[in-house]
Amino acid sequence: MNLPQEIETDRPALVLMGGLDPGGGAGVLRDWLTAVELRAQPTVVATCITDQDSSRVRSVEPREPGRVGQSLAFALTRLQKPGVAVKIGMVATAEIARATAAALSGYAGPLVYDPVLRASSGGSLYEGDRTAVLALAKRATLLTPNLDEAAWLLGRPVVDAADAESAARDLVGLGVPAVLVKGGHLAGDATDVLLDCDGKRTFSTPRIPGPSPRGTGCALSTAIAVQLARGAGLGDAVASAKAWLTLKIAGATQVGGEWHL
Repeated sequence: MNLPQEIETDRPALVLMGGLDPGGGAGVLRDWLTAVELRAQPTVVATCITDQDSSRVRSVEPREPGRVGQSLAFALTRLQKPGVAVKIGMVATAEIARATAAALSGYAGPLVYDPVLRASSGGSLYEGDRTAVLALAKRATLLTPNLDEAAWLLGRPVVDAADAESAARDLVGLGVPAVLVKGGHLAGDATDVLLDCDGKRTFSTPRIPGPSPRGTGCALSTAIAVQLARGAGLGDAVASAKAWLTLKIAGATQVGGEWHL
């Protein structure tokens, strides 16, 4: 059978887990849009349904944890081939986090975990303790918290560049294999700190003036997962994803009263 030339048969496959944001600006829909733009083949596993916009979170409806675990296990079974990565975002509850970790027990490929705990508007997106989140983080290839998420995980403030580096070291000390503390909320340049077995690396870009689009953390972690699925090393995957995200932020557009990538 001859395939049309424009159809690619070697795109990396991604399993994307997270919450459904009805506007598509963040969450697993933003993950899906990112994966498609970067020429990957995404499969989506929803952990919950949310009603939210840029101003507030109105409701969060988690799925039954066992069903989430079954969905993830089924997705991984379908994608038993090279060039697969998993990206996890919002898990909503500790029970879903534990079900997710259990479903990953036989998976040995790249895993990026973006621990979405609060919306940009400030509304809570996770109900539970740190233990379940940290257990899932220890299973990941890379954990990508922002300053607030790193602070919650460690139980102390993380407000500046020195705090970000210290937070990365302490999270690795807790057993997380690699940590990228995102610096989008820092003053000055947007500087992310990566710490893994190769040591510390920083990735810095000038802050782009103008409105802040939603879903930047979701998009960055998904873009990293795409590059890992293609076989890139961790540092190269982060550098490539950050360069792509910087261009997307510069070209953000207004959709339904919100700024989207």
